Amino acid sequence: MKDEKIEKKDQIIGLGLVSGGLDSLTACLLLQLQGIKVVGLNFKSPFCLCDKVLSHSDCGLNLFHNKLGIKTFTLPKGDDYLDIVRNPKYGYGKNLNPCIDCRIYILKKAQEFNETLKADFIFTGEVLNQRPKSQHMQALKIVEKESGLEGKLLRPLSAHLLKPTIYEEQGLIDRKKLLSIQGRSRKIQLELARKHGLLENYYA
Repeated sequence: MKDEKIEKKDQIIGLGLVSGGLDSLTACLLLQLQGIKVVGLNFKSPFCLCDKVLSHSDCGLNLFHNKLGIKTFTLPKGDDYLDIVRNPKYGYGKNLNPCIDCRIYILKKAQEFNETLKADFIFTGEVLNQRPKSQHMQALKIVEKESGLEGKLLRPLSAHLLKPTIYEEQGLIDRKKLLSIQGRSRKIQLELARKHGLLENYYA
C-alpha cells in the first residue's frame, strides 16, 4: 500500500457519499476546511421516502449546496440492488436493512462514477460504533476490502481511531485536522455545524 504514489495537485478533490444527514455534512466540512474541493454523491433507494433529501428539510441535501457550495449528484440504486436486498451476503440489520452489503454496493458504484469525475479519493461520514451492524471495526474493514477500497476509504469523523489511508500517509490529507468520534452521540458534529453556521438543531 505504501508503495503506491499519489500525485499531489494544486486542487485536491474528494468524492463524498452523502445522505443529507449531519455526519456526512460535517465530514464534508472538515475536508473543506483543509482547502479540499468536495463533490457529493447521493444514492436514491427505491424504498426510501426520507424527507432529509427534500429541499424544505432543515438538514438535507440542500444544505450541502446552500451552506457549503457543494455540488451533489444523485444516482438510483438499480435492479442489481434488489438482488442484494433479497440475499445479502452479510445478513440484515434493523428493519431488514442489508447494511454492510449496501455500503459495499454504493462504494463500488461510487468508484464507477469516479471514473468520469476523477476525484482524488472517496470518503464517507461513517462513525465508528455508531451503528451496531455496519459500523463496528470489523464491519468497516469488511466494507473496505469487499468494495476494493482497502487503505483508500477515508472516514474523516473517526479517522484517528482507524488505520491511516494512503492519502493521509502521503500528505494529500492532513490527518491532524480529522477527528476521533465514536459512538451514537452526535454532540461533536452538531457543535461543528453550529460553529460554522450550517444549522442550529438536528433531529435524527
